[in-house]
Amino acid sequence: MKKILKFGLGLIASATVAHVAYHTYKNMEENLLRELTDTIRKHFSGRQIDAVWIFEDPKDGALFEGGIVSENLAISFDIDAKTLEIFEKNEEQLIV
Repeated sequence: MKKILKFGLGLIASATVAHVAYHTYKNMEENLLRELTDTIRKHFSGRQIDAVWIFEDPKDGALFEGGIVSENLAISFDIDAKTLEIFEKNEEQLIV
């Protein structure tokens, strides 16, 4: 009986640790994406921004790929999550 009780308590403790770790990671990820989005909006504040997108997974280290749609232009860029530096890659005219 003691072995079953110990096993059950160990299982509950493991599930609790996994649950806390998962939610902590998700909160960090949400905060990072929110900070990146705010930086992008500040960088392009001179334009009317219709849409902003960022890939959730970095393409290299802390370098995220993203883009905006602004006044019939699609602008793609990379943003470094460590330095919050934005590197514009190209602009494309959207056909409406």
